[in-house]
Amino acid sequence: MGIGSAGLILEAIVLFLAASAVASLRRGNVPVGGLVYLLGLGVLLVLVAALLRRRGGVTAGTVVQVLVVAAGVVTWPMYVVGIIFAAIWAYWLHLRHAA
Repeated sequence: MGIGSAGLILEAIVLFLAASAVASLRRGNVPVGGLVYLLGLGVLLVLVAALLRRRGGVTAGTVVQVLVVAAGVVTWPMYVVGIIFAAIWAYWLHLRHAA
């Protein structure tokens, strides 16, 4: 579970940095809803990482991956980031079930 939690925390850090990048690129024309979505998703990832050992934690982590891919609506590079992290999550799930 430690690797899964670490992956989710790393993903949250990337989302926090993406929110900062979106804010600086838009220079005054910042979509507040998009920033709130990215920051809220980062907080949600941290919470899910903390709850990963509990019942339903892995399912919550999988649902959050879909929300991260959907963050591409805010800025298109988040589609790429979301797909990469979702693939890493799927690989971790595969390794978890193989062990």
